[in-house]
Amino acid sequence: MRTVNAVGAAVLCAALGLAGCARSTSGTAVGVEGRTAATSTSAAPEVDADDVRWMDRFCGAGKVLVTAAETMGAPSTSSDPAVLRTEFLDLANRFVGVLDTALGDLRGLLPSPAPEVDPDLEGLVDGLDQARAAIASARDDVQAADPLTVEVYRSAVDRFGTGLRGLNSALTAQDGLDLPDRLVEAGARAKNCSAAASPPTTTR
Repeated sequence: MRTVNAVGAAVLCAALGLAGCARSTSGTAVGVEGRTAATSTSAAPEVDADDVRWMDRFCGAGKVLVTAAETMGAPSTSSDPAVLRTEFLDLANRFVGVLDTALGDLRGLLPSPAPEVDPDLEGLVDGLDQARAAIASARDDVQAADPLTVEVYRSAVDRFGTGLRGLNSALTAQDGLDLPDRLVEAGARAKNCSAAASPPTTTR
């Protein structure tokens, strides 16, 4: 069994390059921005306060996911197994913590005010669960390896990358969630769904 050396450090650098996969959302954290509810010449219907609260929580969960995608630090250049082990565990623990928060928030949104949304929301939760499980499994194996070996490290990095891809898929799924007009209208009044809560989009 080999301990981690410069080759192991290169493996982590390659894995951390996957962070770009988890940053693909450049607009809002959820599928509200850019959508327009059906318009008519009649007066706009009264927006249900419960819908506004639900949308605020939904968009808030999306912001937590974006935070997870932005927690990547710079790739390590160390070849010291102890340093690599510590940095990997710190990173994995941050991701697991953020995903636990997002999962708790999203589970609290079920059932939703619009039952037709529930299957997609449940799928989003399942995807995040799988991402969390992959990252937690990688973390636990690295935690148990003392000294850290190249074999354990490579396997952990692979599973961490699987978790990141799952997180990216979840971000994409939430951004594209097909919400009914009444929830889109409620989102326009929810603080967490406002354009100010999102990075500015690029215009050409």
